[in-house]
Amino acid sequence: MDIRSFLAEKKPTDVKVIRRNSSLREAARKMISQHVGALVVTDEGGELVGIISERDLMRAITEYDSTLVDKLVSNVMTRTVITCALHDSIVDVLFQMKSNEIRHIPVLDGAELAGVISIRELTRAYELLQVEANTDALTGLSSRRYFLETLASELDRSRRYGHPLSVAMIDVDRFKRVNDTYGHEVGDEVLRALGNLLVRELRTIDRVGRLGGEEFAAIFPETDIDGAKRACDRLLKTIRAAKIDVKDAKISFTVSIGLVKADPATRDPSGILKRADELLYDAKARGRDRIELDTPHKPPHPMDEDQPTATTSEAIGTGGR
Repeated sequence: MDIRSFLAEKKPTDVKVIRRNSSLREAARKMISQHVGALVVTDEGGELVGIISERDLMRAITEYDSTLVDKLVSNVMTRTVITCALHDSIVDVLFQMKSNEIRHIPVLDGAELAGVISIRELTRAYELLQVEANTDALTGLSSRRYFLETLASELDRSRRYGHPLSVAMIDVDRFKRVNDTYGHEVGDEVLRALGNLLVRELRTIDRVGRLGGEEFAAIFPETDIDGAKRACDRLLKTIRAAKIDVKDAKISFTVSIGLVKADPATRDPSGILKRADELLYDAKARGRDRIELDTPHKPPHPMDEDQPTATTSEAIGTGGR
């Protein structure tokens, strides 16, 4: 996000300006009445000549006697002003402010003053951007990128302490049929419902993410494959019993799961997910609504679309993954 977009999302406010020949009393009163932490200082022609902040006032208190309030803003203001432009990125401006230890930065649109930004609000905006980047917008779960980063971190921890770690790939059975029968909005409801069930049924230390489409994944820290299988068995049962109210009907769905024990020697998270995905396809081929575990020399099973799958009051149908 650039500064232009950031300012567009802010609550519209005028830039608070004070003349350099104003008194500090006037500056303090203006900051209090306008609820701002800094004022842009201009000369008589309206040109930017400095900035005065609460911190500047506090510093002045230690330097002047009781005549402080009668001193001019020009005696206290910061004269070397670092500015930014509308096309600058939030990340770059935040780095600039931290590097130069400044708390407020004026924004210029060419030669015109477009706004003033505090490091506090810019930091908050950056943190929100990080949350958005790490979160799947539909389900609220971890995004694919953030999930892979988490898996890499958990692999490192498993390797360092010699603790077990298991990983599952989870996929909604015949999801294409859901979209074709009820529409994509209903498909989204199914995905949201699955995300909620995963968060509700798994432990707080387990990590869940949506990798894309109808594919989800879960990390089971401190858990061997037997413990992870018990958790996945409970998950299958819960999902199988769930009902979603859609267009005067209740539909249910199932999932298939590929479950692997993560080898601590493996440093490639995508390789672990690839093996779990292969097992997921095996689960689909062997009837869906089931778990396939990783075992040595396990042969792949050919996909068989005629295999039955568990259905309830409203059948999702056949065909598709």
